[in-house]
Amino acid sequence: MKTLYKITLAGIATLTLIGCGDTHITKSTRTVKYLVDSNQMSLYIFDKDSLNTSNCDAECQKDWPLFEGANTHSEDIKVLEGTDHLAYRKHPLYYFDDDKIPGDILGHNIKDVWHLVTAQKGSTDTQTALSDTTIIQTYLTDKDGRTLYTFDKDEENISHCYDTSPTSGEGCESTWPVFYTSNIGTLPKGLHHADFSTIDRNTTKTKKGESLKQTTYKGQPLYYFTPDNKTGGSTKGDWVKGLWDVIELSFVKN
Repeated sequence: MKTLYKITLAGIATLTLIGCGDTHITKSTRTVKYLVDSNQMSLYIFDKDSLNTSNCDAECQKDWPLFEGANTHSEDIKVLEGTDHLAYRKHPLYYFDDDKIPGDILGHNIKDVWHLVTAQKGSTDTQTALSDTTIIQTYLTDKDGRTLYTFDKDEENISHCYDTSPTSGEGCESTWPVFYTSNIGTLPKGLHHADFSTIDRNTTKTKKGESLKQTTYKGQPLYYFTPDNKTGGSTKGDWVKGLWDVIELSFVKN
């Protein structure tokens, strides 16, 4: 789960935002566990890292110590090459120095770039576990409560999810259909029209029958996940391949 950056709207087609039409964007909540070490101390990821690469230097590590260990049977938990630094689905993992006891999550959303890992059941190993405690996340959904996702390989206001794109992998657009609405309408409290806009998709790559436009939130193109089966409350796409994320709007400790 990653917090999104603000966008520049110049040169982007703006959504129809005025009016009292039905809302096409809603918020939903879910209760989730998060990744911890074997002693139930919280683990975090850093948005400024690259896949399989830590960008947290020695000064950074004073506040964010590395989570270190060894490779085990898990396909999700692996050490970064040439180090003992462990990563979850290619995302380097860290502690937060101010977390003192199990259950502390003081590092979550620090500077909008440090986040807990809402790992999936069965994706842990002998060095990691899912938390005993939970958080309640509020996340972005469509008018029917269907989860909307972002893709880490996208750029600001540019989608790289196409069925033929080597960047995203074969069948991306079929698995992750685009979300588009021409009129956002009335938004729930706490959401702002200025954060939503529209981009044009690449007409030479777009799957036949798919929308040539796509709605963005804070510059990130929005998608559905086909295995959610158009069911509200399903979040099966979160953390798929370590590249797809639900959009956390807020959280509270349960």
